[in-house]
Amino acid sequence: MLEHRQQVVIMGTFRFPEGDAAAARVLGIGKTLRQSGYEVHFAGWEENGRSEDRCDEGKFSYQGFYYSSQNQFRLKRLNPISRLLKYLTMGVGAIGWLRRYSDENKIDAVISYHGGVIYLSLLKFFCWKRNIKLIADCTEWYDPDSLPGGKWGIAAMESELRMRLINPWIGQIISISRLLRGVYERKGCHVLLVPPTVDLTDSKWVAEPTQGEREKKIAPRLRLVYAGVPGKKDVLRAVLLSLDALCKEGFQISLDLVGPSEAEVLTTVNGDRELLHRLRGRVIFHGRIAQSKVPALLRQADFSILFRPQRRSSHAGFSTKLVESLAAGVPIIANSIGDVPVYINDGIEGILVIDEAYESVIAGLRRALALDGKKLFEMREAAKRCARQNFHYEVYRDDLRKFIEDCQ
Repeated sequence: MLEHRQQVVIMGTFRFPEGDAAAARVLGIGKTLRQSGYEVHFAGWEENGRSEDRCDEGKFSYQGFYYSSQNQFRLKRLNPISRLLKYLTMGVGAIGWLRRYSDENKIDAVISYHGGVIYLSLLKFFCWKRNIKLIADCTEWYDPDSLPGGKWGIAAMESELRMRLINPWIGQIISISRLLRGVYERKGCHVLLVPPTVDLTDSKWVAEPTQGEREKKIAPRLRLVYAGVPGKKDVLRAVLLSLDALCKEGFQISLDLVGPSEAEVLTTVNGDRELLHRLRGRVIFHGRIAQSKVPALLRQADFSILFRPQRRSSHAGFSTKLVESLAAGVPIIANSIGDVPVYINDGIEGILVIDEAYESVIAGLRRALALDGKKLFEMREAAKRCARQNFHYEVYRDDLRKFIEDCQ
């Protein structure tokens, strides 16, 4: 008789399998769990499964994982009151799916990636009733002014209720950062720290540096890359101003932007069209590209950039961009915030500056311009080494297995 493999369902506010950074986050946890001996099923809130993932009996499979799309994000074409009700009850339909799924499959644990107060409260009651372990994956603590409606808006109040009351009530937390780990340990929760992880055996990360890369001397040319959508999380204005100043001095610097459109970047620089016009040809807009193609584009750069403002969200979260850059063997230029200095040693895996101000950013870029090819290659090797030691999904196999075993 075959031994029963314990099953974990990972569900919540992500678009599986490649729809957002949250999907990459839970995929890494899923791979760690599978390596630990668990069977894993994903139930993200995306609208539909991808046609290329369809397999027998109408199921969807990605990298060996079955997944069931919950279609919980749809808010379009609703009047304001209906939108509000839908927002507050988002995810409730996924619990209905979980009930039906658990009638046919033995579920040992559920990991929920975020979700609203009503959804998490109902999920807590459901798991208690069926003797299923419930774990909250906590990756953000949003600043109220970054949410619709500001401090007194529904979104901000929901977020604070979830962080301060619902998560401690659940009591079992996977945290993405040291700040969040400390918050919930002080509340007496059972907590495990797991930063974003990647599968370094995936073909998109496996690429040896060319001879040209080994011998490359970047000064006076510097190729930078930014992959993501900045919004209020990341600071691009100081970077673009620094590029403008250094180009005027005669340095050859370029910036590849993967994700943001020109219109979105224009917003980050307060509508300064003259600045973007001066940088035309220096700033290359790639738009949104498939996740599988991001590593190859990253590897062409000398450094990736990541500057975040001094906000609670910057300290509580952890940038997937940092992990992907290191996994691609690309050192990073960043300000020292949150868990960044835990993994990035100044002058080894990257260049750290004090803050996100223009003076700090341009000082960091000048340091990068002064590097020779040998030093750059050493930093690329250090970046890869850091990724293998800290962000490969297998690193957390034993810790995650024990954590779930000890959950109630």
